[in-house]
Amino acid sequence: MSPRPRPRRAPRPRADRGAGDILDLVLAEPAHGGACVARDRDGRVVFVRHGLPGERVRARVTSTRKALAWADAVEVLDPSPDRVDPAWPQAGPGGVGGGELSHVAPPAQRRWKADVLRGQLRRIGGPDLAARVDEIGGADVLPAPGDESADDPLTGRRTRIELVIGADGRPGMRTHRGHDVVALDDMPLAVESIRALGLFDADSPWRRVWKVGDRIRVVAANGADPLVLTPQGARDARMRLVDVDRLTWRIRAGGRDYSYGVRPRGFWQTHVRGAEALASALVDLAVPRTGEAVAELYSGAGLFSAVLADAIGPSGSLACLEGDEAAVADAAENLSGAAWAQAFVGAVDASAVGELVVELGRSPDLLVLDPPRAGAGRGVCEAIGATGAGRVVLVSCDPAAGARDLRALVDSGYRVDALRAWDLFPHTHHVETMVLLQREVL
Repeated sequence: MSPRPRPRRAPRPRADRGAGDILDLVLAEPAHGGACVARDRDGRVVFVRHGLPGERVRARVTSTRKALAWADAVEVLDPSPDRVDPAWPQAGPGGVGGGELSHVAPPAQRRWKADVLRGQLRRIGGPDLAARVDEIGGADVLPAPGDESADDPLTGRRTRIELVIGADGRPGMRTHRGHDVVALDDMPLAVESIRALGLFDADSPWRRVWKVGDRIRVVAANGADPLVLTPQGARDARMRLVDVDRLTWRIRAGGRDYSYGVRPRGFWQTHVRGAEALASALVDLAVPRTGEAVAELYSGAGLFSAVLADAIGPSGSLACLEGDEAAVADAAENLSGAAWAQAFVGAVDASAVGELVVELGRSPDLLVLDPPRAGAGRGVCEAIGATGAGRVVLVSCDPAAGARDLRALVDSGYRVDALRAWDLFPHTHHVETMVLLQREVL
């Protein structure tokens, strides 16, 4: 008989020491994640949200860990000239996540993101990679198409928002890194067709169609005709239940028009012109040619796939791999007119990369990958090197993960030839990059 285990007292949760303290800080460079770096009187590193480089602020500590602390700027003593009235006040200190830079003038947001991108390339990618990026033109962050004006507040760009119904029946979002739901008064970053639904009105009739705790998605393909997706069904702008298999998204890239069918809960770029910016850049950077063999990893619903299939034509071949079965079904529909293109479902790992090349029939002339936020990882990048692909295009939505993948690809025999970066998610710390790499000739 086994000895009976002794009961043990459950550990008490530790109080977050220092949380709530108010610190007088001078903010330095921006860090990855949407905060500025500062040091308190004891030399402790403090990451401060809702501030700007060079500002002196009073900041409330929100959490600590070992020799680090996180804080929100709650009073600005010496403001930066780049500070503006917040485009989304409810995303300020103590508020919801998803708008941590809404107090920063849009041109300064892009400079902020460029500084972070350069820092990640240097720290994670290494000095040689950082020097190479400087050599080919640097890492400036561009506005999305239509966002070029310095005076544009960059509201009304998001075609998709996610909401939670709070205990009071009002739609809201969760606090930054928290679980509390803050009821929204408005969502100024959403496209006008979504704002016009009246979801956040005090007497909104939409309260009749959802219940406490529901997760709601609101999506407006191309910025028009919004659809409200609730657990009880999808509804149009007039609150009628509708049965919609796919939404139609349209872009123009490489001088041609494309139309995509994507399931309402499927992934598509949130910025109203984000997909167009990326697809157009892929054509410009990769220059896919008639008759080429192309492999694509993390192909989603086929945004790049359709453009690549069109460029290589019937004499070429395209093999795509994606782990989400529903997204692959969308991609197959979007590629239905291109018999030379095949969409496969399966986890993207090192062995799958080799199997995809077998399906392709030869070493790819071009390989495109658009991994999730965590990146592709060294194993996949080394497998890409083993394919012998002549050109590789890496798309990344996270500068740290992107820098890791770039370093792995360079270590696998590639040279960085071009880098572009865009602000496709204004008022947040997110930045999208696309890098062209060429295989080194030994």
